[in-house]
Amino acid sequence: MARVYGIKKRLEQNNISEETIKEIIGKEDLRDIVIRMESKLDPEIVYKILDSCACGISLKELKSIKKIEADSIESRIAQISKLNDFHSDWDVKLINNNTLTGGWAIKTDNDKFSCACSAVTNKKMKVCDLVNSDRTMPLSYCFCCAGHCRRHLEMLLGIQLKTRKIVSSPINSNGENPCCFIFDILSNK
Repeated sequence: MARVYGIKKRLEQNNISEETIKEIIGKEDLRDIVIRMESKLDPEIVYKILDSCACGISLKELKSIKKIEADSIESRIAQISKLNDFHSDWDVKLINNNTLTGGWAIKTDNDKFSCACSAVTNKKMKVCDLVNSDRTMPLSYCFCCAGHCRRHLEMLLGIQLKTRKIVSSPINSNGENPCCFIFDILSNK
C-alpha cells in the first residue's frame, strides 16, 4: 500500500527534485499527496511510483504462488475461483485476447463496498475509512492495489500484464463501487 514514506522514497528514486518532493509531501496527508502528484508529475511517473508501492509483492510471497496449469488463459482464469485462498474471491475476466479485468468486492454491513487498504491517510484516518467520510481519494492512488492484483495474476496465470486503468474503487466512490482494474496482456509466458 502506498504510504507517505514509500512515496517519498520513490519520488527520490525517480529523480524528482527535492523542492518538488517537499511540495508534493506537504503536511503528509496521503489524499493531498496524490492530488499534488497528479498535478506536478507525468501520469506515467505517478503510475510507476504508486504501482511500486503495492503490498504483498515480496519475492517470498510471490514465489509461494503456484501457476495455474491449464491449456488456455480462459481455463486458468476459470480456476482462480477454485483456489480456496484469498484469490478465489477475485473477479477476473478476459475481455479480449489482450485485455482482462481484475478486482474484488468486499461488502460492509451497510451494503457498501469496503477498501482493504490500511495505510494512514492522515493522523485521524486510514485509507479504508474514506468510504464512510466526506473525502474521496483520487483513483490513481489505487495503482498500488492494482499492482498487487497485477503481480499476483501474473504469477497465477503465467502472463505479463500492465495496468491500463483503475475503473472503480470504494475510496473514490464513497463505497458505491468495488475495486476494478483493467490490465493489458503484454505476453503469455
